[in-house]
Parts: sequence; C-alpha cells; structure tokens
Amino acid sequence: MTPRCAVLDIGAGTGIWSIAAAKLGAARVVAVDMDELLVGVIRLLADEHGVGDRVEAICASSFDLQLGREFDVVISETIGYLGYDERIVEVMADARNRFLSEGGHIIPETVSLHAAAGKLKVRTESLPVGVDLDFDALARLNRNSPRVLKRSRDVTLQTRATRLISTDLRRAKQTPSLRELTATWDLGELQPGEFPDCVIVWAESRLAPGVKLSTRRKTTSWLPTVYRIAPPSRRFNKLDFSLSLTPESNYWTATFTDGNDRESQGYSPEAAATEMIAAARGAVFTHAHGHVLLANDRQAPSVIELRDVTSDDEKFLCELYHTTRSDEVAAFGWSKAEQDSFLTMQFTMQQQAYRMQYPDAKHSVILFDGEPAGRVIVDRSAHAVSLTDIAVLPKFRGRGIASRIISRLQDEVDAIALSVDRANASARRLYEKHGFTITGESEFNFEMRWKGNRNEHL
Repeated sequence: MTPRCAVLDIGAGTGIWSIAAAKLGAARVVAVDMDELLVGVIRLLADEHGVGDRVEAICASSFDLQLGREFDVVISETIGYLGYDERIVEVMADARNRFLSEGGHIIPETVSLHAAAGKLKVRTESLPVGVDLDFDALARLNRNSPRVLKRSRDVTLQTRATRLISTDLRRAKQTPSLRELTATWDLGELQPGEFPDCVIVWAESRLAPGVKLSTRRKTTSWLPTVYRIAPPSRRFNKLDFSLSLTPESNYWTATFTDGNDRESQGYSPEAAATEMIAAARGAVFTHAHGHVLLANDRQAPSVIELRDVTSDDEKFLCELYHTTRSDEVAAFGWSKAEQDSFLTMQFTMQQQAYRMQYPDAKHSVILFDGEPAGRVIVDRSAHAVSLTDIAVLPKFRGRGIASRIISRLQDEVDAIALSVDRANASARRLYEKHGFTITGESEFNFEMRWKGNRNEHL
C-alpha cells in the first residue's frame, strides 16, 4: 500500500480487510456491506484500531454505489461455499467498470471450483442399544441432500482433484453456466468395499500471483460441499460425475463404468422432497402384478394400469397432446380456434411420424383408477428399448405417475433410450432422477440413455 492508495472493500463484513489496508498505509478505504449492523461493527473496529479517520463504512449494495473510478485496489470476499453463489463475477465486473482506476488491481483475480471423489468416515447408522433397524430408506433420502464438510478428517479422498470450472475475474462480465460441470476419475484397483460414496466440491481463488485461497483447507468462513452417492455393488474402473448448479437447487449424477457396462445414479433435493411429501400423505409405492399402487390419505389404493390404445382413444390422445403444448402455442397470439386447429394438425403429424419411425412400438393409455390419465409409447424392437413418448394430463400430474411407469420399465429391461426436447427442463430432470445420462444432442433435442445392472453382471 502506498500513502496515496485508495481501497474499496465490497461485502466488507466486519471490515477486517478494510482495517488491514488502512493500517498498511492506504490513505482512503471505503468499506461497503448491505448489513447495517455490520457497518456499525466496521466503524467501531476502525476507531479501536486508530484508523477511523481513513475508513468510511457505507451500508449499500455495491451496484447502487455512486463513486468514481478512483480506487487503486478493489477487494471483495463475496465468495460462497460454491464459489459463484454470491455473484462474485458480476460484483467484480461492475467494480472494474465503475470504480477501478487505470492500472488498478482487484482481489481476488480468479475463482474456480474443484472436486474429488472420496469415502466418508462418519457413520450414524447404528444405535448403541443394539436395536436392529433398517436405515436404507433414510440413507437413500439423505443422499439427495448436499452437506458441508465441517472437518477435513471426516473424508478420505480417493481420487485426484479435478477443476470443474475457472473464471478470470479480471476479464469476465457475467457468471458462466454452472450446468453440467463434469469430472472423470480412474478408480484404479479399488475394490467394491472401497469405492467412493461421495464427491467433495470446493472453491479456490487466486488473490494475487503466488497467493491462493482454498476452501478445502480449514477456514473461518467457508466449507467444502459434500455430494453423496451410492457406491456400486461390483467393481467398476471409472467414475463420471456431473453437477448442475442452478439458483433453485443442485442436481448431480454419478456414473460408474467398466467398458460397455454402466451403473448411473441421479440425485437432487427435489427427489427427496417428493418422496417425503408422498410419505406424509400416506403414499406407498409398490409393484404388484404389473401395477403401480398408490395408497393415499387413508383412501383405497389408487391403481395405475396400462391398456392398449384403440381407435376410440383418438379424441382423448388429441386432447392430451393439446395440453402438452397449449402454453407454447398461446404465446403466438392466435385466436383459440387457430390454436386448436394448429395443435390438431401437429398431433396428426406426430401420430404419423411415430407410426413410420416406430412401426412396432406399443401404444398404451395410462389409466389412473380406471380413468384415462395419459399415454406412453414404448418401442422394444431396437437394441435398447426406446421410451418414445410419455405424457400425463395436467390434473394427474404431480402424483408420480410418469416416474412409476419409468421405474416399472427399468425393472423389466436392461437399457432404455429416449429423446427429450432441449427446452423441457422438467422432463430432463425426471429422467436424470431415474439415472438417464445425455449421450448426444441436436439442435432441438437431447439424446438420453439408461443402462441397468441386471443378472448378466452377476
């Protein structure tokens, strides 16, 4: 710090960096935080350290500040557990453009996310009184919830660290896409009992050349995030990990591979929440005599069945198709009659296309307690069974019907292929929850595939 240096500290917290800058000789320091109480703490500590005359504390968002390009150094500690979750990229881009003087420096210079697969040492599945309890259901739910790693000794890393994504804060203008961050690890000679049961993700940041901050190490502000997975029951030689971070949630998949054999798992907090809500409402999912039974709120169990499509179903299927695209077509600004005419024409073309492309496919109506609720098309003529189409009427959605149909199909076959519209994020999440992974893509669709682990592997 030079005697004439000006420093801007964004997201200053208790103002430690601001006070340190002033004590190192900065002539002017502006500490900015959105918490009014913390701003008071900054002023108090600055006075206690004898630098209150050079540290100005402001309660505001940095995006609302009206300051000139007068700062030689801009500091921001707006790094979350997952690096990008406090908008560090946008904060620094705005600061570069409006506050940083020519030739000035920003701290930190980069932010990145890293991952490694490991095995947790902490277990809570036993009771000291020796009661025999089955924790499988609880473990399955828990695996869908990310956790923080409070003590580094609680996990043994079994793979090298892999960088998932990195951003140069000196140049970047906006947060990059955090969807489908991937890593691949060779599992070497690990045996089934030694396989990873989690992936640890942490943030790293270069503060200045030769000075690096890693949240994997013990810090007072950050902790690594733990994404748990179910280790496979047999040996595989490779683990593929995919993580999608959205403003709403985290989604991750773990795929163990050995040559052409794959065992894939998908996780998200929404999957656990759906199962917990269903359980709270008295839902019980079973596969009995080819049916999926849903026991709900003390009522008689609801039965989901499949029956062949007949010519009498044409009107129902057309109405079902309308519901899948009505919102999209309504945005065209057409009249109701024009929308209906267009959707009916599109339905007819879709039916013709299915018959040409999948002449041997089985078309079924999904019945919910005997009432038509949707339709499913399955083509078993290919090497991998194709889930050509599945749709459910709006009033039956949210009851796990499509999920149960997919699960039942997975119980029957070794592999399933499908194509999903790129814009249909909810459908894609459903398939990922059931272990489907993306194998290809086109302008409009993602190609997805699920590979089971059936008797031929035993």
